[in-house]
Amino acid sequence: MDTNSEFWAVYAAGGADTEDACRLYDGLEAASLSELIGTWKGREFPTGHPLDGVLSGLNWYGKAFHDAENVDPLLFELPDGEIAAMDPVPLMDKRKLLKAAGGKARMRMMVHRGVLSAVMVYDNLPTHDHFRKVNEHVLLGMMDRKGDANPFFFILKKVE
Repeated sequence: MDTNSEFWAVYAAGGADTEDACRLYDGLEAASLSELIGTWKGREFPTGHPLDGVLSGLNWYGKAFHDAENVDPLLFELPDGEIAAMDPVPLMDKRKLLKAAGGKARMRMMVHRGVLSAVMVYDNLPTHDHFRKVNEHVLLGMMDRKGDANPFFFILKKVE
């Protein structure tokens, strides 16, 4: 089974453990910065990480990559249907949503797990989101946060 087919089979089955998620991630093609530009709808990829369920419980919408210096790392759907960028620092510290003024992250290329690929670097958190391509419209993200024993996985689908 190719990695793309295996990815969808694992996702349909409800996720994977961290080891299998890492294996799937490592089998996917690198993402470039230009491929990230745009707005992406997010979904969690369950692995048993402590953050599993947290973002979806807060109505996480996804991410918006405007250019290399300006990324809205956390978009949420508000009760009135508005999609708004939120500051990631209060969310990670206290699970509290506060609207963000301007992008709170940037993009770079970085070698991660032996592959040069696109990464989103948070401005004020010791956190990097690394990306691999499932296909041209879907990314598998791996959040690497200092102090976490395991990475947090998520899926981004390009908004048309």
